[in-house]
Amino acid sequence: MIKAASIAVAAAVCFLLPNIAEACSRNASQEASQTVVPAGRINQNLLDKAIRVEVNYHRCRAGMRNLGNAGNALARQALKHSIWMAKSQQLTHRSTVPGAATLKQRVRASGVTYRIGSENIGMVHRYRIDNRRFKILSSASCKFATKEGRVLPPHSYASLARHIVNLWMESPNHRKNILDRGVTRVSTAVAYDPKARFCGRFWLTQNFVG
Repeated sequence: MIKAASIAVAAAVCFLLPNIAEACSRNASQEASQTVVPAGRINQNLLDKAIRVEVNYHRCRAGMRNLGNAGNALARQALKHSIWMAKSQQLTHRSTVPGAATLKQRVRASGVTYRIGSENIGMVHRYRIDNRRFKILSSASCKFATKEGRVLPPHSYASLARHIVNLWMESPNHRKNILDRGVTRVSTAVAYDPKARFCGRFWLTQNFVG
């Protein structure tokens, strides 16, 4: 069974046992926390690990087991789809890539063994300006700040991971994929669009299998 989630904004309600929630950790690696995601060559493995930390934090709070790495082959398919979305400027689960136009085709092309699969996609700015009021200090040098004057830097691998997973958790369909008890592995990849307004945007594809 293959399913997909599209962008939406809503809230979900769940029952969490306090002792379980308090025991959950979302500690990103020092490298992920201190390294800015570059406009050039992105460390896909570092981002994938940082996002898995966030996903497993939310699964832990729901009393669920951690997800493992779905592997490089599925990550490459996710990257291929992210690149297509960035180039076409379309946030969609269906592409025009031969043999990888649908989620089902992408999962099959990866060669991973699966019974079920699902996909989350997203698009966020490189700088930490999403979902907030901000002012442009300098468009040419990509300097942004809050209305109060606090500088808004580009995302680190850890902050990008937390931001996109928080957005997915606020969306019912994305949240359902993250908290699916039937999946066991996940891989995520990102593409960068340097021409987007406000100094670039990231396009992400997250694939689950179980």
